[in-house]
Amino acid sequence: MMILGLIVAMAAGNSWRWWLTAGGVALVVLPLGQGAPMVAVVAAICGPIVVGAWAWGTRSGGAVGVAVGVVFIAGLAAVFAVSQWPGSLVAAPWLDWFAVWLLVGVGCLAALVIDRRLHAVSTSHLDGRSRTAGEVQWVAAMATLVTVVALCGCGLGVVVFDGDGRLRFPTREDEVLPLPASLRLVSADRCADGGSSGNCTAEFVVTAADGADRTTTVARLVEHLRSRGWLLQAENGVCRGSRETGGILNWTAHKMWLDADVEPASALRPAQPSDAVVIYIDNL
Repeated sequence: MMILGLIVAMAAGNSWRWWLTAGGVALVVLPLGQGAPMVAVVAAICGPIVVGAWAWGTRSGGAVGVAVGVVFIAGLAAVFAVSQWPGSLVAAPWLDWFAVWLLVGVGCLAALVIDRRLHAVSTSHLDGRSRTAGEVQWVAAMATLVTVVALCGCGLGVVVFDGDGRLRFPTREDEVLPLPASLRLVSADRCADGGSSGNCTAEFVVTAADGADRTTTVARLVEHLRSRGWLLQAENGVCRGSRETGGILNWTAHKMWLDADVEPASALRPAQPSDAVVIYIDNL
């Protein structure tokens, strides 16, 4: 009973720290709102660690601690919003906001170092903690944050390394789909042809759902794709267009083309209808 009372008292004295940490955990709802549960795991790890490291490592009192913690939470949420809601542009992958979250983590490290220098003398009177407990919490917060930032930063560097300074990601199906009722998707391959440095060319094979001829299918496709933000222009029998990529990092644009005239025989595989239209999108 005495131990339980001690735990309750400790929690009460650090209630604002618990609330800030909970705010970091709440960041998981951002990718969940996009229907990305696997990516939400990344937010569920990175968000609480960044915010919690400040909450439990700072020697400042509740007012300053909460104010700075709220700034970190708002910053992480704002980064996600800027990265993932780019308007008419192609949405960047989750690596875009995650990379900036790591930079916010570096900012948190700097804040903890500055906070320690400003409170070099014991500040146990601020929240009832002993000096030893404060030291342990600061070291634990710094060690955890440094470890996560270092490991994730190294992994991120390996994943997104690109020799020409730009980053690439494969085409997503929602850049073309869903099709209107008048069109039918025969097949979709997000990386039918690839090269080096993350280069990929996607192929979407489409036919008319009502047996219309190929010219009609092309017209319907062009109208549909323009409504999704692709500014296609016909040139020498080929409709071409591109869409810039949103996000914060330097991602390449996605470029689309489709043959307005008869599809080259080499482009159609044996199982594809002869009147099919192939949409190509690459990330060069």
